Amino acid sequence: MTGFPRAQIDGILPFPYLAGIMFPLSRRALGILCITGFSLAGVGWFKALNKDDAGAVPGETGSAKNGKREDRNARDPGSKASLASDPRSVRLVELMEQLGEGTETGEPNSAFLKAAQLTLDDSLFQRRQRDFRMLLEKMSAEDAAEIHARFRAMEKEGRYFAPEYGAFAMRWGQLDGEGAMAIWMARELHDRPIHDMANVITGWATTDPEEALKWAEENKEALAGANPYPHLLAGWLTKDPVAATAWLANANLDAGQYRECVRAGVLDKIYSDGLDGASEWLASLPTTSDEQAQAARDGWNTHIGHLGHLEPELAAAAWSKVGSKPWMTSQEFAGFCRSVARGNGGSLEGFAEQLSQQWPKAEASSQFSQWTEQDPNLVRALLSELPPSEIRSTGIEGMLQTLERSNPAAAAAWREEHGN
Repeated sequence: MTGFPRAQIDGILPFPYLAGIMFPLSRRALGILCITGFSLAGVGWFKALNKDDAGAVPGETGSAKNGKREDRNARDPGSKASLASDPRSVRLVELMEQLGEGTETGEPNSAFLKAAQLTLDDSLFQRRQRDFRMLLEKMSAEDAAEIHARFRAMEKEGRYFAPEYGAFAMRWGQLDGEGAMAIWMARELHDRPIHDMANVITGWATTDPEEALKWAEENKEALAGANPYPHLLAGWLTKDPVAATAWLANANLDAGQYRECVRAGVLDKIYSDGLDGASEWLASLPTTSDEQAQAARDGWNTHIGHLGHLEPELAAAAWSKVGSKPWMTSQEFAGFCRSVARGNGGSLEGFAEQLSQQWPKAEASSQFSQWTEQDPNLVRALLSELPPSEIRSTGIEGMLQTLERSNPAAAAAWREEHGN
């Protein structure tokens, strides 16, 4: 036999009897049948996506119509469809431009639902992500409940759309946060994904943070321990960072809730305001209690302290905002130095030079002095590893001030060894 081995055929074909029919066929015959089948399937799908446009020339082929559409978009820079190059995405943009026609207030838009289903049926992951997120800008509050129901139905078919649903839930929160949370709360307790609540609350807070906060306060027991506040803060920071930060500074949260909020805030600020802005925001938070100090330190360590590949100037700017804070310890400085060195060929020269310029001398000296009281051995090791620089000299000055009071012999030994 010159065709495929029987085992291969049995593994490929969905039904055993087909394997029995096709087993005697040659490789050439099998190839022809496969090509024919794939071609027919492709033609059917192509026709479904490229129905005749109004005013199309009779007998015009789908590829010709697409070509005319792309030419038209290219000639019209103002066309939204000109922003997309993929034929399927172009078709979606054109559908989106027509979605507002013929809708009735209070009813889902059937054209939107059709476009959403067409988009979700796309097997190409990246294109589906892009197109669905683009389509969500056209969704109305009336459409949302029906889209939610369709997602649920597709889950029962074994089709899960976690990234798409996350984007949808956030948009739903922007349009109708209260309605979205009502549907979430109506689900069985074991069937309330925390990330769904998080996405809705985030979206809700980008449009109406006060109402989102009110809902969270009134439904603490129903949330069964889930923490909505970091997601609320993340959304609120995008709408009004001053008001959001003021709320956090005075919020009546337990230690765990507050710590998670600080983490969320730092991450949001890294993306919105850059590393320097994130450090400045973190430095602005109150740290009068041990819980607040621990939360600030945790926010630094979680998102900033371990970052690598930082430019020395940027790393120094970020450190200078928080380096003098009482909650910052020598362990954080040591870890940050290691991260910066890894991103700069193992060298701290550029960082030390920039830090000498950006970290006020008096503040740096005072901090090294306090660190020496807490962990003199680590401070001595840190200063030994820093390259010759003004910041190293400043650190040594602060260290020796403490050692001369607490351990004069250690101070004398350092001076003898290093000449300081």
